[in-house]
Amino acid sequence: MLSALILAADLKNPPVKPDALVRTLAALVPAAIEGLVRDLTIAGLAGSDLAEIADHAGCEFSESVAAGEIIANGLKLVRGPNVLVMRAGHAPEAGFIEEIGDFLNRSGAGERGALMRRKPEDFFGALLPALSPAVGLIASRQRLLDATATDFATLVRRIKPRVTLRARGRRVD
Repeated sequence: MLSALILAADLKNPPVKPDALVRTLAALVPAAIEGLVRDLTIAGLAGSDLAEIADHAGCEFSESVAAGEIIANGLKLVRGPNVLVMRAGHAPEAGFIEEIGDFLNRSGAGERGALMRRKPEDFFGALLPALSPAVGLIASRQRLLDATATDFATLVRRIKPRVTLRARGRRVD
Protein backbone atom coordinates (compact mmCIF):
# COMPACT_ATOMS: atom_id res chain seq x y z
CA MET A 1 0.00 0.00 0.00
CA LEU A 2 0.99 3.57 -0.67
CA SER A 3 0.59 6.84 1.09
CA ALA A 4 -0.05 9.62 -1.40
CA LEU A 5 1.29 13.16 -1.13
CA ILE A 6 -0.22 15.62 -3.59
CA LEU A 7 1.84 18.77 -4.09
CA ALA A 8 -0.42 21.74 -4.73
CA ALA A 9 2.72 23.90 -5.12
CA ASP A 10 6.47 23.83 -4.48
CA LEU A 11 9.42 26.19 -4.72
CA LYS A 12 9.44 26.22 -8.55
CA ASN A 13 5.75 25.58 -9.30
CA PRO A 14 3.03 28.07 -8.38
CA PRO A 15 -0.14 26.87 -6.63
CA VAL A 16 -2.62 25.04 -8.85
CA LYS A 17 -6.25 26.03 -9.10
CA PRO A 18 -8.50 24.31 -6.57
CA ASP A 19 -10.49 22.51 -9.27
CA ALA A 20 -7.29 21.00 -10.71
CA LEU A 21 -6.37 19.74 -7.23
CA VAL A 22 -9.84 18.23 -6.82
CA ARG A 23 -9.52 16.45 -10.19
CA THR A 24 -6.21 14.95 -9.11
CA LEU A 25 -7.76 13.73 -5.87
CA ALA A 26 -10.76 12.28 -7.72
CA ALA A 27 -8.45 10.36 -10.05
CA LEU A 28 -6.92 8.58 -7.04
CA VAL A 29 -10.26 7.38 -5.64
CA PRO A 30 -10.23 4.12 -7.64
CA ALA A 31 -6.72 3.38 -6.29
CA ALA A 32 -8.02 3.90 -2.75
CA ILE A 33 -11.01 1.64 -3.40
CA GLU A 34 -8.67 -1.08 -4.69
CA GLY A 35 -6.62 -0.78 -1.50
CA LEU A 36 -3.58 0.63 -3.28
CA VAL A 37 -3.63 4.08 -1.62
CA ARG A 38 -4.11 3.94 2.15
CA ASP A 39 -3.92 7.61 3.07
CA LEU A 40 -3.65 10.90 1.27
CA THR A 41 -2.06 14.22 2.19
CA ILE A 42 -2.28 17.52 0.33
CA ALA A 43 0.66 19.91 0.70
CA GLY A 44 0.80 23.53 -0.41
CA LEU A 45 1.20 27.15 0.58
CA ALA A 46 -0.65 28.68 3.50
CA GLY A 47 -3.73 30.58 2.43
CA SER A 48 -4.52 28.22 -0.46
CA ASP A 49 -7.80 26.96 1.09
CA LEU A 50 -6.37 23.45 1.37
CA ALA A 51 -8.23 22.84 4.64
CA GLU A 52 -11.65 22.98 2.98
CA ILE A 53 -10.62 20.71 0.10
CA ALA A 54 -8.94 18.24 2.47
CA ASP A 55 -12.01 18.22 4.71
CA HIS A 56 -14.31 17.37 1.80
CA ALA A 57 -11.88 14.74 0.50
CA GLY A 58 -11.30 13.20 3.93
CA CYS A 59 -7.54 13.58 3.85
CA GLU A 60 -4.74 15.31 5.72
CA PHE A 61 -3.28 18.63 4.65
CA SER A 62 -0.13 20.58 5.27
CA GLU A 63 0.15 24.32 4.66
CA SER A 64 3.60 25.88 4.67
CA VAL A 65 4.50 29.55 4.90
CA ALA A 66 7.64 29.10 2.78
CA ALA A 67 7.44 27.31 -0.57
CA GLY A 68 10.73 25.53 0.12
CA GLU A 69 9.19 23.71 3.10
CA ILE A 70 6.11 22.26 1.35
CA ILE A 71 7.58 18.84 0.53
CA ALA A 72 9.26 18.32 3.91
CA ASN A 73 6.14 19.34 5.85
CA GLY A 74 3.92 17.12 3.71
CA LEU A 75 6.20 14.10 4.16
CA LYS A 76 5.94 14.47 7.94
CA LEU A 77 2.22 13.64 7.71
CA VAL A 78 2.31 10.59 5.44
CA ARG A 79 1.98 7.30 7.29
CA GLY A 80 3.09 4.50 5.00
CA PRO A 81 6.61 3.24 4.27
CA ASN A 82 6.16 3.84 0.49
CA VAL A 83 4.89 7.14 -0.88
CA LEU A 84 3.44 8.32 -4.17
CA VAL A 85 4.35 11.99 -4.57
CA MET A 86 2.31 13.58 -7.34
CA ARG A 87 2.01 17.08 -8.68
CA ALA A 88 -1.54 18.42 -8.48
CA GLY A 89 -3.13 19.13 -11.83
CA HIS A 90 -2.30 15.66 -13.18
CA ALA A 91 -4.20 12.38 -13.08
CA PRO A 92 -2.90 8.88 -13.75
CA GLU A 93 -4.04 7.20 -16.96
CA ALA A 94 -5.88 3.90 -17.17
CA GLY A 95 -3.72 0.95 -16.18
CA PHE A 96 -2.09 2.84 -13.33
CA ILE A 97 -3.65 0.69 -10.60
CA GLU A 98 -2.53 -2.60 -12.10
CA GLU A 99 0.95 -1.36 -12.90
CA ILE A 100 1.52 0.12 -9.44
CA GLY A 101 0.13 -3.03 -7.82
CA ASP A 102 2.61 -5.15 -9.78
CA PHE A 103 5.45 -2.74 -8.94
CA LEU A 104 4.69 -2.81 -5.21
CA ASN A 105 4.49 -6.61 -5.14
CA ARG A 106 8.16 -6.83 -6.07
CA SER A 107 10.55 -6.73 -3.14
CA GLY A 108 12.40 -3.47 -2.57
CA ALA A 109 9.96 -1.40 -4.63
CA GLY A 110 10.38 1.69 -2.45
CA GLU A 111 14.14 1.49 -2.66
CA ARG A 112 14.15 1.17 -6.46
CA GLY A 113 11.68 3.98 -6.98
CA ALA A 114 9.35 4.59 -9.90
CA LEU A 115 8.71 7.63 -12.05
CA MET A 116 5.54 8.73 -13.81
CA ARG A 117 5.95 11.12 -16.72
CA ARG A 118 3.37 13.49 -18.17
CA LYS A 119 1.45 12.29 -21.20
CA PRO A 120 2.94 13.97 -24.29
CA GLU A 121 0.80 16.85 -25.53
CA ASP A 122 2.48 17.73 -28.81
CA PHE A 123 4.32 16.14 -31.73
CA PHE A 124 7.80 16.42 -30.20
CA GLY A 125 6.58 15.05 -26.89
CA ALA A 126 5.09 12.05 -28.68
CA LEU A 127 8.31 11.61 -30.65
CA LEU A 128 10.50 11.72 -27.52
CA PRO A 129 8.26 10.70 -24.59
CA ALA A 130 11.23 10.11 -22.29
CA LEU A 131 11.75 13.89 -22.25
CA SER A 132 8.26 14.57 -20.84
CA PRO A 133 8.41 16.15 -17.39
CA ALA A 134 7.94 13.99 -14.31
CA VAL A 135 4.57 14.31 -12.56
CA GLY A 136 4.67 11.37 -10.14
CA LEU A 137 7.27 9.58 -8.04
CA ILE A 138 7.12 6.48 -5.86
CA ALA A 139 9.83 5.89 -3.29
CA SER A 140 10.24 4.89 0.32
CA ARG A 141 9.31 7.57 2.82
CA GLN A 142 12.80 7.49 4.30
CA ARG A 143 14.50 8.06 0.94
CA LEU A 144 12.17 10.99 0.28
CA LEU A 145 12.91 12.51 3.69
CA ASP A 146 16.66 12.04 3.18
CA ALA A 147 16.52 13.79 -0.21
CA THR A 148 15.63 17.13 1.44
CA ALA A 149 14.38 18.71 -1.79
CA THR A 150 12.50 22.00 -2.04
CA ASP A 151 10.84 21.28 -5.40
CA PHE A 152 9.53 18.23 -7.23
CA ALA A 153 12.13 18.20 -10.03
CA THR A 154 15.00 18.22 -7.53
CA LEU A 155 13.31 15.46 -5.55
CA VAL A 156 13.16 13.28 -8.67
CA ARG A 157 16.84 13.94 -9.46
CA ARG A 158 17.92 13.03 -5.92
CA ILE A 159 15.82 9.86 -5.72
CA LYS A 160 16.97 8.60 -9.15
CA PRO A 161 14.09 6.16 -9.70
CA ARG A 162 15.11 3.00 -11.55
CA VAL A 163 11.69 2.28 -13.08
CA THR A 164 9.67 4.48 -15.44
CA LEU A 165 6.00 3.59 -15.44
CA ARG A 166 4.13 2.96 -18.68
CA ALA A 167 1.08 4.74 -17.26
CA ARG A 168 1.34 8.48 -17.78
CA GLY A 169 -0.10 11.44 -15.95
CA ARG A 170 -2.49 13.50 -18.05
CA ARG A 171 -3.05 17.16 -17.35
CA VAL A 172 -6.34 17.99 -15.66
CA ASP A 173 -5.84 21.71 -15.01
